[in-house]
Amino acid sequence: MEKWEIQDKLSEAIQLCSIHSERMTFAHNNIKKHFPLSMDNYLTLQAVELSFFDQLIFRFSKMQDSMGNKLFPAILEYLGEDVKGKPFIDQLSKLEELNIITNTNDWMLLCETRNIVTHEYPFITDDVIQGLNLLHTHYLLLIKIWEHILKYINQRNISTKI
Repeated sequence: MEKWEIQDKLSEAIQLCSIHSERMTFAHNNIKKHFPLSMDNYLTLQAVELSFFDQLIFRFSKMQDSMGNKLFPAILEYLGEDVKGKPFIDQLSKLEELNIITNTNDWMLLCETRNIVTHEYPFITDDVIQGLNLLHTHYLLLIKIWEHILKYINQRNISTKI
């Protein structure tokens, strides 16, 4: 693949993650006053507030997927690393080695959280509340990782079209 194609791929991944980050943060800002959620305040949420919770879940999942499936491989390819056929855990290890992410285990926690909140069972309210409280905590972690990656890209003058 040509350098410009790799650069375009990286630029598109950054743009996609930026959109998810902005919309996820918008949703979070509209509901953060409810955290930590309790049974009482969860049961009194209005429909518009519940829609922000849904948006937070959706954008968290999309951002986590986009970073793992698009951004991470694009960064590694841009840096000349071979990612084809490499297991995801090996890609994470390389990202950690290069200080692009600070901790592989944090990323794995985000994967678990995504699985928890996307497979909700609305009739098990206690589980929903626990999952949303976990999402609130891990939203902050995902944003921290995203900001670290942007700082890495900017400090190394990695050329993108953004």
